[in-house]
Amino acid sequence: MVRVIFALFATLLALPAQAADSLPEAGGKAIPVPQATIMARSHPDVASCTAYQNAYTAAGWPRGGGIDTIQQIDRLVRAGMVFRNDSGTDTWTPLTRALIAGKRPAGDCDDMSISSAQLAVCAGIPADRLGLLITTSPLGRGRELHMLAFYIDPSDRTWVFGDTFGRPRPLARVDERLVFMAYLDNVTAWYGLLGRSDPSRGTSDLPATSTIPQAEGARQSPASCGSHVEDTGH
Repeated sequence: MVRVIFALFATLLALPAQAADSLPEAGGKAIPVPQATIMARSHPDVASCTAYQNAYTAAGWPRGGGIDTIQQIDRLVRAGMVFRNDSGTDTWTPLTRALIAGKRPAGDCDDMSISSAQLAVCAGIPADRLGLLITTSPLGRGRELHMLAFYIDPSDRTWVFGDTFGRPRPLARVDERLVFMAYLDNVTAWYGLLGRSDPSRGTSDLPATSTIPQAEGARQSPASCGSHVEDTGH
């Protein structure tokens, strides 16, 4: 994953991870994220499956809603993707077409989570029930970040999936701190997650920078996606 120079990142890290199965409130204005903007220009259909629906159905991918469908998609993506960190400039790339075609595309944590979320749209889950989360690194490296997808079920319980470090699970079982989020149907609008006690603190003046996110003045860190894809047993 990439880094954004972000003066209040240390403040966000100081807040505890949320213990509930619902997203904390987002604070402040939307944060400009260059990777998301570039992806939206190159892949404007990321919240849609129109271009892939026939191939998705023909390939026998799961249809329906609910966590069972999410779990099936997660298993197929995990089995069909080769994990590889970006070298050089970080890019976010939906691998949906290649996964449906069985081509075993290579990508990192952001590619996996974005692709998994779009495939959930192909299965019939509304894009406004899906999104992307940036968390602190599961590797425990303070200035590194990680991405995974989320799904809000009909009871408004939030689940995470498309995670290179874990199987689909309730949000409460994410041990890392939740830092940023965006809904799939508005993927260029990212918000800081500052906790329920004070959701308005400190996100209104974030700079537009070339990467996502790192404490200001710190040296560039290696990619945080790591080189691990958890074995799901399938």
